[in-house]
Amino acid sequence: MRTVGDAVRDCFERCDVARAVEDVAGVAAFDRYQASDGIREAAGYVAARAEQAGLGDVRVLEFPADGARRWWSFRAPLSWTPVRAAIDDVVRYPEQPFTLAAGSAATPPGGVIVPVVPLAGAGAGALAVHDDPGTPVPAAIARATSAGAFGLVTDRLPGPGRVELPTGSRLAAFSVTPGQAAELLRRGRVRVEIETHRRAAMPVVTGLLPGAGPEEVLLSAHLCHPRPSVNDNASGAAALLGVARVLAGRRGRRGIRFLWGPEFTGMAAYLHDVAARPPVAAVNLDMAGQDQRRCGGPLIVERSPDHLPGFVNALTEHVVAALPQAGRSYSGAVACDTWAWRATPFVGASDHSLLVDASIGCPAVSLGHWPDRFNHSAADTLDKLDPAELRRTATVAAAVAAVLAGLAGERAELESIAVGWGAERLLASRQGTPALLRHRTAVALGALDGLDALCGPASGESRAWLTALADHVAAFSPPGAAALTSPSRAGAGASSPGARAAPSSGGAGGGRVLRRTWEGPFNLRGLAEAASPAGREWLERQATQDRARSYALMLALAHGIDGSRDRAAVTAYAECAAELAVPGEFADAFLAVLVEAGWAKED
Repeated sequence: MRTVGDAVRDCFERCDVARAVEDVAGVAAFDRYQASDGIREAAGYVAARAEQAGLGDVRVLEFPADGARRWWSFRAPLSWTPVRAAIDDVVRYPEQPFTLAAGSAATPPGGVIVPVVPLAGAGAGALAVHDDPGTPVPAAIARATSAGAFGLVTDRLPGPGRVELPTGSRLAAFSVTPGQAAELLRRGRVRVEIETHRRAAMPVVTGLLPGAGPEEVLLSAHLCHPRPSVNDNASGAAALLGVARVLAGRRGRRGIRFLWGPEFTGMAAYLHDVAARPPVAAVNLDMAGQDQRRCGGPLIVERSPDHLPGFVNALTEHVVAALPQAGRSYSGAVACDTWAWRATPFVGASDHSLLVDASIGCPAVSLGHWPDRFNHSAADTLDKLDPAELRRTATVAAAVAAVLAGLAGERAELESIAVGWGAERLLASRQGTPALLRHRTAVALGALDGLDALCGPASGESRAWLTALADHVAAFSPPGAAALTSPSRAGAGASSPGARAAPSSGGAGGGRVLRRTWEGPFNLRGLAEAASPAGREWLERQATQDRARSYALMLALAHGIDGSRDRAAVTAYAECAAELAVPGEFADAFLAVLVEAGWAKED
């Protein structure tokens, strides 16, 4: 059998980057709102290219887009296809991508003439211009709605950037440049015309490279977002097509399933209605080909969360490190290149979030890039794509899938990869607390658990070696090593009405045990729907203050609820898993929202 290194080199050499770039352009040509004519056309394009690539069982599945159908707590999108829109001769869609906000209400044929006023003076029937930089866009939408305004224009999102209205909103909204906003205010009255329809269903594309048995490895990439959205995520959709071309015709122990669909809802519909069993492991591609210098971020390997066996983490990081390098150091001793990559803790802001939930239990990594200064804006265009980076990302996904499917890698080599990765995780914790070392020991041994699940159990020598290494790290760790825990660092507004005092952050816990009662994978939007008004306001406030950090902490806390931990122990788990300090008041407030919404119980 080929080694992992052989698989990496073979996948790299076989990757047809010219065709992959062609597919990026093909997908980016469509306006891919979650249930629209544009995403259905994109799905048809992907399905045709998947068949040409050699996938079998290629299907375009269609699901209701009525805003009412649910897959667990994930609500189906409301069908919405924008046809055209204009504000006088200043703003025009589709000529100007991203200008029309998703979910905007249609006008009568011929449009309507409305006054243009600053947001602070908005009244019934007016087009409000969001001119206050201190007011976040969601707050501006809420203010315009409460004032009975006809619509909202914002220039707060460079690019212009993406605006999404709440489901069922009666507003019309536009994202524009500062010059366009100023011109609209200068005119004072304008004609607004918007044509949309709600006939399209929600498509999901799936195809298969069959294996010898019923188990499957899953490769996923979300297909949605407005035109062009090249890196987010035409690049990921195209990279999967490239992987299909690389691996076509090969048959391993496991099949390799490919999935393209609307982010979150498409994955939920597939897992709930279609999948016969959970995948054994998965790789998600989201923002796969950005030009690192222009966009500002490295390739990110987002690890599977710590509550799942972590062999897919070890394998993926090993594969990235094995990618061919462009040069050597001065003496030739060390391979060198000019691109960068980082492995990060789990966050869950893409489709892999559903897979890794305990209700599904599929270890999954996500390959992407962050930061990206052009993300979610009309500036995410083809000139921001780096074909070499797209090739690297596709190669990583292909090689990891090949190994997981049993096409490469002997047990001894894979065990060495798992042990080496586990050792690195242990050594990286030598400046941490005893609690962090215990956590990392379980994570390191979990890499072997994941390998055992794929290849069958082996002798306990590697497990004993890692356990002994953990003992050595504990013996040499400096006394009083700094902890991540900082219960006194509660963020502004972190406490919620009725929240108890901040829990302590250490120990296994001696209070009331938390157990999850929500259905299916955790879904923050679903929680917001179920929460009380006060709980919903707290969640919205955290998102406004620091969306990414608060999202990561909330998912880590949710994953920590396993039926054996109390609030203090859940908080301690979340700190170790997210590698972020979790303010005690934040943890207590979030867990209180869960309990109040009926999504968790304390026994």
